[in-house]
Amino acid sequence: MLRCVRFLWLLCLLASPALSQTIVERLITPGPLSSSHARLESRCDSCHTSFQKAAQNSKCVACHTAVGSDISRGTGYHGRFAPARTAACKACHSDHKGRGYVLVRLDRRTFNHNFTDYPLTGGHARAACAGCHGPGNQYRKVARTCAACHSRVDPHRGQMSRDCQSCHDVSGWKQLLPFDHGQTGFALTGAHRQAACSSCHAGQRWKGLATTCISCHARDDAHKGSLGSNCAGCHSSASWRVSSFNHASTGFPLAGAHAAASCASCHGPNNAIRHPQRTCNGCHAKDDVHKGQNGTNCASCHNSRAWAQTSFDHDRMTQFPLRGAHRAAACQACHKQPYKVVKPPVACFGCHEADDTHKGGNGQDCDRCHVETSWKKVDFDHNTMTHFGLAGKHAQARCEACHTRPPSELKLSVECASCHAKDDVHGGKLGPACRNCHDANDWKTRVSFDHGLTRFPLLGKHASAQCAACHADRRFAAKGVTCADCHADDHHVGALGKPAACGRCHNAVDWKAWSFDHDTATRFALTGRHQGLICSACHARPGDPARLGDQCVDCHRRNDIHRGVFGEDCGRCHVTSSFSEIIMGNAR
Repeated sequence: MLRCVRFLWLLCLLASPALSQTIVERLITPGPLSSSHARLESRCDSCHTSFQKAAQNSKCVACHTAVGSDISRGTGYHGRFAPARTAACKACHSDHKGRGYVLVRLDRRTFNHNFTDYPLTGGHARAACAGCHGPGNQYRKVARTCAACHSRVDPHRGQMSRDCQSCHDVSGWKQLLPFDHGQTGFALTGAHRQAACSSCHAGQRWKGLATTCISCHARDDAHKGSLGSNCAGCHSSASWRVSSFNHASTGFPLAGAHAAASCASCHGPNNAIRHPQRTCNGCHAKDDVHKGQNGTNCASCHNSRAWAQTSFDHDRMTQFPLRGAHRAAACQACHKQPYKVVKPPVACFGCHEADDTHKGGNGQDCDRCHVETSWKKVDFDHNTMTHFGLAGKHAQARCEACHTRPPSELKLSVECASCHAKDDVHGGKLGPACRNCHDANDWKTRVSFDHGLTRFPLLGKHASAQCAACHADRRFAAKGVTCADCHADDHHVGALGKPAACGRCHNAVDWKAWSFDHDTATRFALTGRHQGLICSACHARPGDPARLGDQCVDCHRRNDIHRGVFGEDCGRCHVTSSFSEIIMGNAR
């Protein structure tokens, strides 16, 4: 026996160095390798280091680099699950048990997916493993995007974005997340909120749809187009069958019995008569028992409450209410001829010309001085009887100071400039409405102006600025209402656009207290190292900021150590937190 052992050792010593597997290794191997390691059958040193069992793990991760990366970075199953991260690889993946032996012996029924980079929530928690991983053992290479798994059941047939999670979530594929339809320019109100998407977006058509009512509801138009296409004039989104039309907007409010009348009673069947008669006689001629003897103004005696009900109220039903001595006058005193023949005048001068002691010198507007209670009673209050109340210095002025000629010859204007044009130091450039700044008490000293009435209300630091700082002369000509009109762009020198839109970042409270949300106001959200950069780091040249590119290479082309070999989509491997940090998982 001892001779045999010595013989074996001699064979080991005499074995050719060119052979990868020694005679002893072939003699002491526990068994054949699995089919996935079969190519290493003759190279034991690929997985083993003589007399160093602890070195076996380093041999494994040297080949299985992705697993090694997970362990070192704490990602994936081997990086998140402590036993997998610290135990020997052979504890779970033992070999030398034959070609048919499966190295990955994972129990899918008990596997805790939370130890992976993709925890299963919602509907995913109920999904079968084979639904995503298939029958094989390629667990790491399964895609994580919705579209990668669900494209075959995409009801939109690729017409929508592949960003499925913007509308769907994992709790239920058919349960949609809230969507602000107002972003499309067509906010959903009323019954539109309960409508199914497909009722308007038939055939998965999501762009170019008309937004008019008639484009969708033409088949529901009971008027067959006779009232045009502006359905919203009568209908609302609350209910198609409920009509809310303000007939007063046509110039003919519906009052009394008219309010209860059906549309067809005036407009005919299917609203064939679009513009029916508006006068009483136009519709009610057949009901006129006077046979036209009293003219066609039926409303002088009749009202819309009931045709048979007649009443005549001179105050309400004519343009000449009876007051004072007029109320005691006999009808024949004014209506000397039948109403249908001669309509009496309503102006004082029309009846009282013979009583005018002024012989027309003060015009024909008698009631400016006289009252109806008695012709001889004269009362003239300039404040209430004209459009120009006398206040301040005007109350002290003599009548002749303004009324240089009789009112019948010269009608005065109520604008300040009509009398004070010679006193206007602004040369008429500020218009005739002097009262916007001056008052009648003192023309020169009591000056007040509300700048809020202009296109440029004074806010912040502007409120304390001197007028002359913006208005160079007494004509108060403004330089303009934009920031750039007064504030030269000395800091950005046009790098943020010309002319400078200062108001996008600065405000009138403090020029240096600026704020600009790059994430929401532009198409380029600032993440990673981009956060905190000064504007000039990217916006270094004059021009329109909107014309800057949003691709990595637009700014970092000089940092591309690959010299364009891998294309211009740097984001496939790099992240914004560090240009040197590479995530190969992003590559496709």
